Amino acid sequence: MVDWRYGDSWERHPIAAGEIWTETGTGSAVAVADLFDGLPAFMTQADMIYVDPPWNTGNVGSFYTKAGTARRGDFDDLLAALLDGVATIQASVCYMEMGRQNLGKTLDALGRLYPTIQYWLITYYRRNPSYLIRGGPRPATADFTGSDDMDTPRLAMQSEMFTCVADLCMGRGLTATTAYQLGKRFVGTELNPRRLACAIDKVAQLGGDWCITQR
Repeated sequence: MVDWRYGDSWERHPIAAGEIWTETGTGSAVAVADLFDGLPAFMTQADMIYVDPPWNTGNVGSFYTKAGTARRGDFDDLLAALLDGVATIQASVCYMEMGRQNLGKTLDALGRLYPTIQYWLITYYRRNPSYLIRGGPRPATADFTGSDDMDTPRLAMQSEMFTCVADLCMGRGLTATTAYQLGKRFVGTELNPRRLACAIDKVAQLGGDWCITQR
């Protein structure tokens, strides 16, 4: 069986379920959480969302396998849980990355939460096609067409007026590190503690100072 350790960040930052880790300089907060169990209360502090969730049922299965957790359903189940979280946060604007296979149903789902929906063809890994979706009160003026997903979090944040960005599938922390570099607060959840430790470690390497505020 493959051991998905993601390096040794967790050994330096051993975050565990039930803990909230806070970056003291910005007041940012992260926690291990399963979307199917709802969101920690601190996630509602966000007025912007940027999230890159699993794009299909195969990715969902891998997502849970790598976390060492029994699979909790297919893509439709995860999308429903994700959109419940987006609705709970009630951020004024939401960006979501998505593959072609489930683009239509994701557009429909976000369209039930936001009056204006836009999407752009972008890339990931500098070559593979994907989409960036935005839901908001009015159209964005920025055009993200052709951008890569390593750059779109920064481009999105630079195009919006916000104080705190949420990421419901934080992974190894691109949203978090981008926000920190821009001097913005971030809040996030991630199912896999070892992946979340990577995000904590990256922010620490940029100068962030972490403390455990709840067990």
